[in-house]
Amino acid sequence: MPGERAIRIAIFVFMLIGLCSVIAWISYAYLKELILQIAAIALGWGVTLLVLYVGFKALDWNWWS
Repeated sequence: MPGERAIRIAIFVFMLIGLCSVIAWISYAYLKELILQIAAIALGWGVTLLVLYVGFKALDWNWWS
């Protein structure tokens, strides 16, 4: 099943890049202080990773075996 694993990794990477780039753009566009921009991007990464993890866990995708 290497093809299925590659598809799962690609889905994860593209969703991660897409969601985090949107969060970074929103943070840059609406926040004026640098420290708030950095904090918002870091928080966005954390929330995005958590949502992706919970979503893929609910789909019962076994990533590491």
